[in-house]
Amino acid sequence: MNVWRRHIQKDQPPLENRSSGANIERGLLAVLSLLAIASCAGAVGALMQVKSLKSELATLQRELPSLKDRIARLDEIERSKEAAERVSDQKNQSAREARAEPAPLILSREEAQLIRDYIKPAPIAGSSTAPVGVGDSITGPTIPFPSPVTDKVPKLLGAKFTIRNGAIIIFRRDSRQVDAVLGQN
Repeated sequence: MNVWRRHIQKDQPPLENRSSGANIERGLLAVLSLLAIASCAGAVGALMQVKSLKSELATLQRELPSLKDRIARLDEIERSKEAAERVSDQKNQSAREARAEPAPLILSREEAQLIRDYIKPAPIAGSSTAPVGVGDSITGPTIPFPSPVTDKVPKLLGAKFTIRNGAIIIFRRDSRQVDAVLGQN
């Protein structure tokens, strides 16, 4: 029997080695159990977060159509305001343009005398018509100023004139309104 005991003793590890291996196994089992519990807790937390996000998404999707309607109404109101502002700006601008008359053509004595020296109106013969004033609109033929006059008086460049009742009536470029009237000396 001693032989048999020795054989059994040889197959079994010593008692000291068995207790340390069992402790390592228990420690590994405890760590694995803790990891499993932590991963389960994390999975439960993630599922709760996903459910929360799904419910929030559903709420936002229900609110989205009403917000789109509000935005469409606000855009329409804004467009109508802009259109009204454009129309009022155009009216104001056209009113300003209508009111903004060019400044009257002011000629110095020397400039007026220079014009009279170059342009000699014929003496009045017969009945005279109503006097012409600055700003009046006149139809009829006009004559461009000669270049010696426009060279010495540059503000008359492109201007035209006509003679009525012995007075020289001056028009600016592209205008039929009287800008200046030079009467007889």
